[in-house]
Amino acid sequence: MMEYEQLLAKPQGSITVAALRKLTNCHVYSTVTQEEDEEAWLKARTKGIGGSDIGAICGVSPFSSARQVYLNKTGQFQDALKPGAASQERMHFGHMLEPVVADEYARQTGARLLTINASLQHNEYPWAVANIDRLIIDEEGNPIGVLECKTTSEYNNDAWESGDLLMSYIYQLNWYLWILGLEKGAFACLVGGNKFYHYDVFRNDELLRDTIIPAAKSFWHDNVLALKEPEMQSADTEFANGIYSSVVKNSEIVLDDDLSNDLATTIFDCKAKIKELTKTMEEAQNRIKDRLKDNEIAYTKDYTIKWSPRAQNRVDTEKLKTQFPEIYNQVLKKIDRKSVV
Repeated sequence: MMEYEQLLAKPQGSITVAALRKLTNCHVYSTVTQEEDEEAWLKARTKGIGGSDIGAICGVSPFSSARQVYLNKTGQFQDALKPGAASQERMHFGHMLEPVVADEYARQTGARLLTINASLQHNEYPWAVANIDRLIIDEEGNPIGVLECKTTSEYNNDAWESGDLLMSYIYQLNWYLWILGLEKGAFACLVGGNKFYHYDVFRNDELLRDTIIPAAKSFWHDNVLALKEPEMQSADTEFANGIYSSVVKNSEIVLDDDLSNDLATTIFDCKAKIKELTKTMEEAQNRIKDRLKDNEIAYTKDYTIKWSPRAQNRVDTEKLKTQFPEIYNQVLKKIDRKSVV
């Protein structure tokens, strides 16, 4: 009850509380906002699995992984998990532009939106939490959907223009719809500061039942509560290279378990397939170049092909080393390389 009373004191408080009380699948468990107390807000998010976590837990996020989410929830390696300056700046401006994206979505669609200054918790599964961008309501104030606001660079315009949304975004919105007990949501995205896209998404009960909920439940009980690290995923490459950077030269270890051998087999098999696929691709590229001849662009029945040969100027390092050794030593840079198998 206290949480709802705190919401009443905020802008649109009475309307927000009236709408939230109609959500029978979840309840408010925290009203701390990022603007008021970011530390407390972040701490509240560690008490359960949020929408930004679920894609990583299920292995579909290009940004994070189950291991990194686990370390965050258990308070370990916080410095290693902090985003870089560029990522922090991107998130900062994304947060600043969220109201702009929401207002434009409302203008284009006529939707009625509510800002929910609260964290919501599933009534049956307390580890399932949601911090949504906007709640979509009807004319009577009944909750009918969830809006997720995104911003991205022009580099990602093709994907948003075609509706090819990141799978981690789809998982995130389905997570929110499940917690709130709603059937429909939407994405709105400002691309490059001058292009705007929005898409409706309906709740995928099969995806939730067969993949998302079992993975989340297992992660929370078998990893977080059991303090057992999840296996690393493809998104862990930079993270793994960072925490295992101090390799002792010529040190050895015997990994005699079957799983390690299976992993090594997978690496060898993938390298062989990559080599074969690269050869096949390069042959096709050369044959298509032979057909383009001096033309830059070609159109087949299904594809547009563009090819421009580029000349490159490179420093002759051997010549620099022998003729100008002092300069060579001044610009020499040590690069640590890691190689698996």
